[in-house]
Amino acid sequence: MLIGLYPRVSTLEQAEHGHSIDEQIERMEKYCEAMGWTVYKVYTDAGYSGGNMERPGLQMMIRDIKKGRIDKVLVYKLDRLSRSQKDTLELIEDIFLANKVDFVSMSENFDTSTPFGRAMVGILAVFAQLEREQIKERMSMGRMARAKKGRYIGSQAPIGYDYEDGHLTPNDFEKMLVSQVFEKYVSGASPFTIAAELNEAGLIHKYGNWNRETIRTVIENRVYLGEVQLSGNWYSGQHEPIIEPETFEKAQTVKTRKHEAHRKWNRRLGKANSYLGGYIECSCCHAKYGKISQHRKGNGKVYHYVYYQCNSRSKKDKTLIKDPNCKNKNWTMTEFDNLIFEEIKKLALDPNYIAEITENAPEDERPKAIKKEMKKLDDQISRLMDLYTVGNMPVEILQERIHGLNDQKIKLEQALEKIKKETKQKITQAEAMQIVEDFEDILARNDFEEIREVIGSLIDKIEVDNDNITIYWAFA
Repeated sequence: MLIGLYPRVSTLEQAEHGHSIDEQIERMEKYCEAMGWTVYKVYTDAGYSGGNMERPGLQMMIRDIKKGRIDKVLVYKLDRLSRSQKDTLELIEDIFLANKVDFVSMSENFDTSTPFGRAMVGILAVFAQLEREQIKERMSMGRMARAKKGRYIGSQAPIGYDYEDGHLTPNDFEKMLVSQVFEKYVSGASPFTIAAELNEAGLIHKYGNWNRETIRTVIENRVYLGEVQLSGNWYSGQHEPIIEPETFEKAQTVKTRKHEAHRKWNRRLGKANSYLGGYIECSCCHAKYGKISQHRKGNGKVYHYVYYQCNSRSKKDKTLIKDPNCKNKNWTMTEFDNLIFEEIKKLALDPNYIAEITENAPEDERPKAIKKEMKKLDDQISRLMDLYTVGNMPVEILQERIHGLNDQKIKLEQALEKIKKETKQKITQAEAMQIVEDFEDILARNDFEEIREVIGSLIDKIEVDNDNITIYWAFA
């Protein structure tokens, strides 16, 4: 009969109880010798917790069991196999017994080849689980006591501090870096920009280079106010704060304002299947551009093309066609998207570019033309009244003509009101700057809905005239 020996210790258990790997193996080998069993292999897990089954020795033993290489598994004590009731029963019932392998524990003096042994496994597994839960509870209570006393919970110090003898002490160099992060962020710089500037200047922290996630973690971490955290709750800490409460609150206000700016100007995504879908318009026939996908074969390969095409040219949906003879240019989707993305990035890199766009934006001539037309109608009504006054027009004809002119005037007033509402909905230069400053981060996350939000916030429409592209900005 071939036996697989499974000894295990965690570092803590070995220090406290002395159940070393060598001692377990020695006792199990003598037990096998007394029983006349042959040891096939020793599957050792030193320094691995019994709280889960992700242990190399255990996994190797499971593979050998499934291959039929051993007949019994021997452990020194049941909790060497696992401290989890669920894992213990799963191993014995679903792995060992399912593959006709018995399980024997020396200390508890039973094996699963007997009904009594199988019953005892379930009972002892419950107590192993209870022991583990009690250990977790004691650890949790200890951590809570430390947190309430203001002592930092964790072994890795946050940027800005060193961890010495269980306490956080300010690191003068990193303290300066954290202060710079808050100062730059409150001034309006994005996490991506702050990280790039610090890295370029060689001002890295103890864990390496900065990135946008590290910057965000610093901005949101109340440890810099002298607080400690446990399970989502914050307590007054014993360590020295390195950021003033006023500065910290300003940073949270900026973060909230940026989030709200994205939400405020978010457009409904609808059924958009491309970043710019619904925003591109043909300057020739004023139809929308849509996404087109094609597969073509050549040289024994299949080539996939995705591009934007005027809906009048695609002719797939007759209701979208404005001019069946339209010949406006098709654009490769990646190329077109990147052109627009680069323009948005320019806004973030150069704040003056937003002001320049606003200053050079063509004046909306529609209100002026509508008001001119309304004045013509008023003049016509005035002349009709003059004709009626001198008696050259019957009252019935006068009423009919004035009624028609008033209908036209009402329609023009409605059109003018609509334009005024559109103008009120435009975002300010400051709001545009808040939106674009995180665009690099958003592109890097490759979140479709988030990118669509930014585009919907900044752009009213994009007009295509073959190779000429005109962006109509929402802030201009």
